[in-house]
Amino acid sequence: MPIITRRLFGRLALVATLALGASLGPATAETKFRISVDTGPNHVRNITLRTFIERLKEASGGELVGELFESGQLYAARDEPKAVARGDIEMTVTTNSSVAAFSADLNLLDLPLFSGRSPDQVNALLDGPLGQQLSKGVEDKLGVVVPGRWFLLGFASTFGASKDIKSFADLKGLRIRVPGGAGFIARYRALGAEGVSIPFADVPLALTQGTIDALLTTNETLRSGKLHEAGVKSAFVDQVSVLYYIPLVNKAFWDKLTEEQQKQFRDAWESVIPEERAEAMRRQDAAAQENAENGVVIYEPDPEELAKVNAELLALVPEIAAQLDVDPATVKLAQDEIAKLN
Repeated sequence: MPIITRRLFGRLALVATLALGASLGPATAETKFRISVDTGPNHVRNITLRTFIERLKEASGGELVGELFESGQLYAARDEPKAVARGDIEMTVTTNSSVAAFSADLNLLDLPLFSGRSPDQVNALLDGPLGQQLSKGVEDKLGVVVPGRWFLLGFASTFGASKDIKSFADLKGLRIRVPGGAGFIARYRALGAEGVSIPFADVPLALTQGTIDALLTTNETLRSGKLHEAGVKSAFVDQVSVLYYIPLVNKAFWDKLTEEQQKQFRDAWESVIPEERAEAMRRQDAAAQENAENGVVIYEPDPEELAKVNAELLALVPEIAAQLDVDPATVKLAQDEIAKLN
């Protein structure tokens, strides 16, 4: 082949290659991020997070790819907030009680202010000015980003293992596992019990070994963790509080995203909130029935006794809030917002 022909052929091949590359467009650059949770694959939190990951990947054209680490593979719940703040992981969706260890105002949610309130009522409070203020406090204290509203877990009650808990009197002298909340510990202390904080992954062994006598949790968490197999045999529906999971995102990771990617992230997150909350309530009801079928006996407190205990605990709110370093202005905002519900 003559030299000129070879040169012309080479140029044509180069042009064709460039044209093909332009037609295909640039390769999608993936930005991967890790999400750590301590519950198992069948928990409503895990299921919803997988939906969030799928929607975000689709919305970002495959650019934002989340990977879910479950069952405390990476961190216990109490360690997740700091791990996100440090950048050891990019994201967690962890209990409000775990985050309260770093942002004291969140202890507000563990106070008797919310005892007996329905999830719908507390959702309304936390979707408004109170929730916005609490989320802003978390961001400021931990140096993270809270990308949107919180997941609902549901009513927390006291579940007994060493003995059936049928009344508030049965709580006296018990060691009760709480999900990291200083407010819960103060509550049980006022009722004559000892609240202890241990990682959820350690709960089954603690129950079987008798290290704890009971735990504060929800029907769904009890069911998904198969804790009836570890000895839980009673549910005392004392309606301690409504529990939530707060989304935390590492700020350095967040700041590297484009404005469009941040919007995609927030929109994908917001898209799963209504269905997560509805599914959380449905699963709580179904879990209560399944737990009963597995031998967990349900005891409802006497309404008069429940009202009396809640009134006594409510009177302790200023004292407990001060002990837990909750800003009085935050307590006042909560009281004002709760008054609007009445």
